[in-house]
Amino acid sequence: SERFAISVVADESEEKARELLAEMPPTMYDAEALYEREVKRREKLLTRFYGKNGKLSVEEWLNWIILATDTFIVKTSDGQGSMIAGYHWFGDWGRDTFISLPGLMLVTRRFDDARKVFLRFKRHCKDGLIPNFLPEEAGQEPAYNSVDATLWYVNAVWQFLKYTGDFGFVRAQLWENLKSVIEHYVNGTSFGIRLDEDGLVSHGPQLTWMDTVSTPRGGKAVEVQALWYNALRVMEFLANRFREEGKAEEYARMAGKAEKSFCEKFWNSERNCLFDVVNVNGSDASLRPNQIIAVALDFTMLDDVKSEKIVDVIQSELLTPYGLRTLARNDRGYVGVYSGDRGSRDRAYHNGTVWPWLLGPFTTAFLKVKGYSDFRREYALKRFLKPLLTEQIYTAGLGALSEIFDGEPPHTPRGCIAQAWSVAEPFRAYVEDVMQIRPRYEREVLKGLKVRRLF
Repeated sequence: SERFAISVVADESEEKARELLAEMPPTMYDAEALYEREVKRREKLLTRFYGKNGKLSVEEWLNWIILATDTFIVKTSDGQGSMIAGYHWFGDWGRDTFISLPGLMLVTRRFDDARKVFLRFKRHCKDGLIPNFLPEEAGQEPAYNSVDATLWYVNAVWQFLKYTGDFGFVRAQLWENLKSVIEHYVNGTSFGIRLDEDGLVSHGPQLTWMDTVSTPRGGKAVEVQALWYNALRVMEFLANRFREEGKAEEYARMAGKAEKSFCEKFWNSERNCLFDVVNVNGSDASLRPNQIIAVALDFTMLDDVKSEKIVDVIQSELLTPYGLRTLARNDRGYVGVYSGDRGSRDRAYHNGTVWPWLLGPFTTAFLKVKGYSDFRREYALKRFLKPLLTEQIYTAGLGALSEIFDGEPPHTPRGCIAQAWSVAEPFRAYVEDVMQIRPRYEREVLKGLKVRRLF
């Protein structure tokens, strides 16, 4: 029988499409050689990962997840390192990049790729803000409409240090930029982002990851305050490390003030959890998953008792087999199915729709407050992570995980068929928290710091 291959390319213009087609293998022999090289490259990725993580058993579902991490790491047209947020229509998004970076690049030991991503986004930092979006086409301007992307960037630098111990790179390449970020938040920057008199960060609407018109969340969003406090403690540590004691004291004072105000204003004693947003109109008691980030981050403003209450409420009200709902089902604004026209889908997007990436911080938070006994870790794996990682890898996009799922059973997959943070965060939690394969330099970095036990 005859063997054949079909080369298909697409682009915005016929000229570009022809250029791409010219790069495709011209003969069946060349196509087979290309396929063979790719198979060997993927086999090498798996061999390297398992070799570096001897505690892990080879499993088919895990192979798929490991290979999925590779699909989002790309090179731009000018050869710079980058990360695609999702296929087939997401591009280079700052928030997605720095939430995903630990799972895609640090757990997999792709440290050079991480350095390239840090440098690329640093080059585009403007007025203390990391871009929310970097356009692919030359001549187009980055978008900066995010209050949290920059704070996730600071956290990613911290996680990078725990894995690499490369303080030299951070000191030489990122430190001045990091100080500029804090300075701009304190003095005020674009989109109404500024440090308020109470030590908390105030911001305009549609600047958090819940960024549709239906969830404006303007004012002081709970995860933004958690990320701000975490960033200040990271900066305090680095300033001490780099012998800038005056800066360290300044960051410590700001962190202390933020903690005091946060604890006074965000605790909802009626529901034993946190308010989602605090602003001039009052406190938003909508039960959303954003507060889990305040528990999961290394530096938290919450005590053990309140942290555990938050985890219990989230588990009871928002947990599904494939992620966390973005709004409790008993809320009058809840929309359980993501379908219909653009307006209908936007209303559902963060008002009940399930997001798998949140299983990462949820699993981290759960084990932080419940402990790391064998029973707890086995429970977290079977109850929180395995349904997503072992079932959905074969469902919507083969070998990948979807962006979102319906809030209502059977939790139909929706949105992108392959989303970076849907893979990255559950995978990171599996390796770091469930399997307890901790970052190499974590103990050294955390020594002497007031951080809740992570292992």
